[in-house]
Amino acid sequence: MLRRPDEFHTLTNRAAAWVGRNRELAGGIALGVLVVAAVVLGISQYRTSQIDRAAEAFRAAQATFGAGRFADAAAAFQAVTESYPRTPSGRLADLYRAHALARQGDATGAATVYSEYLATGPAAGYLRQEALDGLAHARESAQDTAAALDAYTQAAALDGPYRADALLGAARLQEAGGHGDAAREIYTRLLKESQPDPDLRTLLLSKLPPGTEAPPAAPGGRSAVGFP
Repeated sequence: MLRRPDEFHTLTNRAAAWVGRNRELAGGIALGVLVVAAVVLGISQYRTSQIDRAAEAFRAAQATFGAGRFADAAAAFQAVTESYPRTPSGRLADLYRAHALARQGDATGAATVYSEYLATGPAAGYLRQEALDGLAHARESAQDTAAALDAYTQAAALDGPYRADALLGAARLQEAGGHGDAAREIYTRLLKESQPDPDLRTLLLSKLPPGTEAPPAAPGGRSAVGFP
């Protein structure tokens, strides 16, 4: 076995011999590999650049939103979506455009954009809940009670920071529609499942029969289910 030729050495010699016999083909293969590597690197750098630019544009649109310039913010978020549709910021911009439209009083436009965003299938459950809760408020503002109640119900079925708001919205619509028992059931569930802040506790107890036992408030007076 010791007298046998080294396998690596043998393969290396064979490869060198093949290259010597096929110099043009070997050169073409090497060039092709370099071209593919350059293309892959270029695509990766382009995607990174797009993500960074989208994030920067999104932050600028958020600043406009925070300044209360909702019409300008809606246009800025739309520009982010149109310019960078395949980036995380570009997809999220649609949700915030709907928020901006809702804040400027365009309930119909907001509902349309919320629906479009939901149709894309948000990656995170809390984003879907946020969009459903926003859609419900927009539908309620547009006097589309049935659609608003459906959206509130869907949002309340998800775990997340907008569950309490969705439950309150559903109860409010049930109460307005003359379904007092259904509304009280929701108020009772919210009171039992959460540790609401003092203002919310007072509201819930005012909606329930006198003597309803309430759990103690959460430390610091904050809602355990994220009531905004």
